[in-house]
Amino acid sequence: MTTKTLFASILLAFSTQAFAYDNTTFGKNVFIFSPEDDPQTVHDIVERLHTEMQYEQFGKGRYAVFFRPGDYRKAGVMKVPYYMQMSGLGRTPYDVVLHNVWTPAPLKNDNGTCTFWRSLENLSVVGPESYDEDETFLWAVSQAAPIRRVYSERTVKNQWRHGWVSGGFTADCDFQSAAGSDGQQQWYTRNTHLEKGRGRFKEGSWNFMFQGVELGDGADKTTYVNNWDKGGNVTFLPTTPVIREKPFLFVDETGEFCVFRPALRRDALGISYSRHDMGRGEVLSVKRDFFVVKPGTKAKTINKQLRKGKHIIFQPGMYLLDEALHVTRANTIIMGLGYATLVPSEKNPDSAIVIDDVDGVTVCSLLFDAHYSSRTLVRVDGDGERHKDNPTLLADVFFRVGGFRPAPVHVDCALEINANDVVGDHFWIWRADHGVENSCGWTVNTSDYGLRVKGESVMIYGLFNEHFQKYQTLWEGEHGRVYFYQCETPYDAIHQDRYMSENGTRAGYAAYKVADNVQTHEAYGLGIYDVYFDTNIRMENSMEVPANPGIRIYHACNVSLSAPGPRGIGYLINGEVESTFNTFRVFRSWIDEYRAGRINASGNNKK
Repeated sequence: MTTKTLFASILLAFSTQAFAYDNTTFGKNVFIFSPEDDPQTVHDIVERLHTEMQYEQFGKGRYAVFFRPGDYRKAGVMKVPYYMQMSGLGRTPYDVVLHNVWTPAPLKNDNGTCTFWRSLENLSVVGPESYDEDETFLWAVSQAAPIRRVYSERTVKNQWRHGWVSGGFTADCDFQSAAGSDGQQQWYTRNTHLEKGRGRFKEGSWNFMFQGVELGDGADKTTYVNNWDKGGNVTFLPTTPVIREKPFLFVDETGEFCVFRPALRRDALGISYSRHDMGRGEVLSVKRDFFVVKPGTKAKTINKQLRKGKHIIFQPGMYLLDEALHVTRANTIIMGLGYATLVPSEKNPDSAIVIDDVDGVTVCSLLFDAHYSSRTLVRVDGDGERHKDNPTLLADVFFRVGGFRPAPVHVDCALEINANDVVGDHFWIWRADHGVENSCGWTVNTSDYGLRVKGESVMIYGLFNEHFQKYQTLWEGEHGRVYFYQCETPYDAIHQDRYMSENGTRAGYAAYKVADNVQTHEAYGLGIYDVYFDTNIRMENSMEVPANPGIRIYHACNVSLSAPGPRGIGYLINGEVESTFNTFRVFRSWIDEYRAGRINASGNNKK
C-alpha cells in the first residue's frame, strides 16, 4: 500500500466516523485517538500503518500514534512497525489502557535482529497473565526500540515466537507479570518494577544488566545478583547514580497539550511516578513554550526560534538542515515525534545539532542520519564549565551513518561530547552494515568514531555502538561512567593493512578505548562481539584502558559471530584473557573485574 493510498483510506475512515482526531498541532503523520472513537476504526488505522511500515527498514515514513486518557481494550492488538512512536497522553501510564501490543519480526524465521526504530511509552497493557503467544505482550525488539513508562499486567516477552533478537532497553516501567525472553543476546533494564522478575524466562545469552530495579515479592531475588565471577551473565546494580527521565507529551485537565520534564534523581531506585502522581518535575505548555517544526522548515527558522527562547518539537518527518541547530540557552528541550530524522544537508559539513556549554539542555527522541558528509551528527561543546546540579540529558538519540542513500558519505564522529556533566540515556550509534544498494561498504560509508567523550563526569546508561572503523568508543575525559555496552566490530574490514591502530603497529582498533592519560573511569556490563566477513582480520584487544588504580571495568565479555577461520579478537583487554581469534563460536571470554592491570575471575568457555 502506498502512502497516498494509505492516507486516502484513513481519511475515508475518519469521514465516516465521529472522531475527535485532530492533527492541526502535530501534522498529518500524528494520529491522536480518544476513548469515544470507534474501536474497530482505531484498530484498522493502526493496522494500516503497520502494513505500510512493517518492512520499510530504510523507508521515509514517520508516524506517531497517541491515545488520550481512556480505555482502548476493544480496539484489540496494536502492532508497532518501523519508525513509529506509540504513546499515551495521560499523566501516568495508568491513564491509557490498551488490550495488547506486538512487534512482529520483519525478517524470516521469526528473526527480530533488525526490529529497530520504534518506541512504546506512557500507557498500560492490560489482560491475563499468560505465556501463551497470543496472550503475551510481545515487545520483541533489537536496537533503538525503547519501552519507557509502561505498566503491564500481561507477561512481557522480548522475543518474537522462537526467533533470535539483539535488544534492548527498558526504563521506568511497572511490570506486574514476568518480563524477559529466552532468545535475546543482551538487554538493559533501568529503574523498573519487576513484580515477578523474569518468571519462566532465562537470560540465556551474553550480557544482561538490571540497574535501579525494584523487585517484587514474586521475583526470585536470589537470581538478581552479580554472577560473572561464577561464569554468569547478570549484572545487578542497586541504584542509578544520576538520572532524569525523558520528557513526554500529555494533555492537562483542559485538554491542552503539555510537556512534562521530570526532575533529576540521584541514587534512584524504582519508577519515577505512582498510580496517582506523575512524579516531580516541570510542566510546559506546547502552545506557549514550544515551536512545533513542520517538515520543510528551514534550519535558519528553527535557530531563530531557539534564540527567542523557544523549545522545539519536531513533527514526524525527515529534515534536511542547511546549518547546524545551535542551542545557546540553558534548559532548552529539543524533542522529536514519530522518529523525526535530522540530516545535515549537502550545504552543512558541520553537524545537525551543536549544544553550547550551558546547563540542563535536553535532546530526545530523534534519529540523526548521515546522507552527506559532516564533521559530526551531534556535538555537545564545552569550555570547562561544570553542570553537576543540572546536567544536559541526551535520551533515546539514535545515529545512522550510511544505509539510507546510495552514495558515499563520511562522518568524522557521530556523537562528540566535549562538555562536562552530560547524561546519556540510551544511544544506538550505528555505522550501517546493510541498507539500500550501494549505501554500505568499507570505502562507501566511512566513519572513524561512533562516540568520542572529552568532557568530565559524563555518564551513559545503555550504550549501543557498532561497526565504526577506528575506536568505536574513545573516552578521553576524567570520571566517566558507562552502564551497559553493546558493540559489534565492523563487518567489512577488507584487509588487515587497512585496519591497524597505534601508528600501524597494532592489529585493529579496540571497540572500547580509554585514553592513556585518564586516571579515573568505570564501566559495567560490556558485550563486544566480533563479526568479520573476511579472513585474516584481527582486533588485538576488544578493550584498551590504562593500568591506573582509578580505572575499573566490571563484567565484560567477547563472543565470536564470525565464520570459522583466522579472524576475531586476540584478547579481551590489554593483552589479557585470550579471546575469539581463530576459533568458532567462542561462547564467551569474560572477566568479572579488571583494575590496576589485574584480571579477576576470568574465563574462556568454548562451544
